[in-house]
Amino acid sequence: MHVSIQQAGYDVGQPVLQEITFSLHPGSITGLIGTNGAGKSTTIQAMFGTLPWVEGEIDLPISLAYIPEQPTYYEYLTLAEHLELVASLHETDHAFTERLLKTFELHAVTNDYVSSFSKGMKQKVMLVCALMQRADCLIIDEPFVGLDAVATIRLLHLLEAERTRGVAILLVTHVLDSAERLCDDFVWIDQGRIKHQGTLAQIGEASGQPSARLFDIMEAMVLEHD
Repeated sequence: MHVSIQQAGYDVGQPVLQEITFSLHPGSITGLIGTNGAGKSTTIQAMFGTLPWVEGEIDLPISLAYIPEQPTYYEYLTLAEHLELVASLHETDHAFTERLLKTFELHAVTNDYVSSFSKGMKQKVMLVCALMQRADCLIIDEPFVGLDAVATIRLLHLLEAERTRGVAILLVTHVLDSAERLCDDFVWIDQGRIKHQGTLAQIGEASGQPSARLFDIMEAMVLEHD
């Protein structure tokens, strides 16, 4: 699973991404990090071919589940109907799906319209619909937004279990504490380019802050720009 974006953008000849290259590995979580507007979500768009202009090579598996930053759902379908739709398209495990519903406390609302849910509940629906597919690769864009502390902790444990199962995971997030706890390596994007890449120790060495935490490295970079 390899991503190599030479140039990409919304207009030909006006790149907003340049030289973004990284690989995803089975049983590993890669964190795609950076400040707002750095190019994280644009990188995801380039990977899926939804940018008007992309030059590069993207090699992703067929068995892939994607959780977007903004919940996407059918307005006139209940939660149960969303689950049935996913199950009709993918081989799923009913017992595992039930466990996911219990984990995210959605059992009591399966007959309710997802459109009536709060933002946090909609985010949980997106997580259940993606995780129930048991895909070989997960791409998750800002999964912690809208989740309370309990749901965040449960999601962290679920992602750790998926890694143990051998899933390749790309986690796009600005929640650096969770990223540091969860990710095996990082791709740090700044102004549409890779600023740092590697494990936390490698990024610390490259930034001149060996043994520093991810937040401290980011803070130093922000203060340097200021």
